[in-house]
Amino acid sequence: MKPCRAPDHPIHVQDRSRHRTWPELGLAPEARRRPRRGPGTSLALAVAVLGGCAAPAYEEADDAYYGNDPDRVAEAYAGAYEDQGRNKLLGVEKLLSAAMLRHDWGEAHRLAIVASTLVNIFIAGEEGEADALSLLGQEKDKPFKGEPHERAMADFYLGILRFRERDYEGALAAFRSAMYKDRGSFLLPVEEAEAKEDSPNVRRYIYDDDYALFRFFAAKCHQLLGEPEEAARYIEGAKAIRPELGPLFDEGMKPEMNILVLVEGGRAPIKMKTGPQGAILGYARGHESRVDGVYIGDEGLEGLFFGLCEDLFYQATTLGGRQVDELNLVKAQRQETLHAAGYIASTAGYMLLLAGAAQDDHKLGRDLQAAGFIALGIGIATMIFAGAAIDPSADTREWSTLPGQLFLAVGRAPPGQGHRLVVRASGDGDESQEWVDVPVEEGVNLYPLRLLAGRSGGSWLPPPPPREAGSPAGTPDS
Repeated sequence: MKPCRAPDHPIHVQDRSRHRTWPELGLAPEARRRPRRGPGTSLALAVAVLGGCAAPAYEEADDAYYGNDPDRVAEAYAGAYEDQGRNKLLGVEKLLSAAMLRHDWGEAHRLAIVASTLVNIFIAGEEGEADALSLLGQEKDKPFKGEPHERAMADFYLGILRFRERDYEGALAAFRSAMYKDRGSFLLPVEEAEAKEDSPNVRRYIYDDDYALFRFFAAKCHQLLGEPEEAARYIEGAKAIRPELGPLFDEGMKPEMNILVLVEGGRAPIKMKTGPQGAILGYARGHESRVDGVYIGDEGLEGLFFGLCEDLFYQATTLGGRQVDELNLVKAQRQETLHAAGYIASTAGYMLLLAGAAQDDHKLGRDLQAAGFIALGIGIATMIFAGAAIDPSADTREWSTLPGQLFLAVGRAPPGQGHRLVVRASGDGDESQEWVDVPVEEGVNLYPLRLLAGRSGGSWLPPPPPREAGSPAGTPDS
């Protein structure tokens, strides 16, 4: 496929090392040290989480976000800043979405650091936090950590915000951390012909991340850091995942292309309870967006190359490109066949997914607490239960302000302060947007945009948001 410009023949798909410090967690220096906490704090957290007391749900203002009212979201969820309860991360993530919506990039960066920290760090041996990763107890009563696609997006946003600030080393660490959230392995019973007596009769299947967009941004970071070999490795990985987007990614890697536009559209996958006793987490597709063209310019508008790179509903319902429902069906069928033949499959009654390296009994309990390095024990998007479910109620708490689709547009524009940025959009009430006063600086410029009903654009540099008396003044970053 040859690359082309909007609107005539856009690349448009609606289907779907260096030494790094702080193990690729993507945390800024100010977030790398955990503050000391006294025994009273740990006890209070344990009581709040395990004692069943009411915790803010951070859901009453979600409609305001989709009504393009980020200030209402920020006001309603402001308690998340000081919250130490089980839903803190949920509130912080929605505040992050709101900050990005109002182009308050500095506040968004601070919130992304907190979200990434909460997603990636666990408090070993302390009460409350470890319960988020246990296999017993009510899912909804555990500290929210999110499902793999939600955890990946927390790190991805941190990478995007660092990329905007031209901290390419930090952005790369965050993008790589996001990729790790989509890697792991699962066990399936073997075919009957392969079954043996006194054997677990399971086979481990390893799957890799399949977010092409994450790999593209990692490649771009390596390119800007002067690491062409690593850049080539990541861009080839992105093209292997989505071959039809190869021309778009090639255009984006050209040194003269100084404009990157990340267009977010649609609604996050909607969580729901399925299966016996509502014990299995399922998803419904949220509304979808369509991009028909992306343009930038001062006097005239230049069409950009663009394409749909990620569908979060697809990511939420697959492992390494294979549908979770299909894998659960294969597991159940093989398990039943082996039982009928007198064999035992060690996955019976538990979960399909077992992420990480080989598990022995001693190591398993510790690994289940390693948030950010495994994909097991946080939510049950990929779990299948026997008749007597461990948890009779699936956890449907969700980062509901995430998009459903992620588009990328690339091109070039001369440096200057008075550019216009236009996105032609359609689908489920989304409006086209036109932004004015868009600054184009020397080097690579990244512009995150969110498609919403009632959001038609305006000045890219809005006036500073109102702040409480006594708080430091400041304006959103350009």
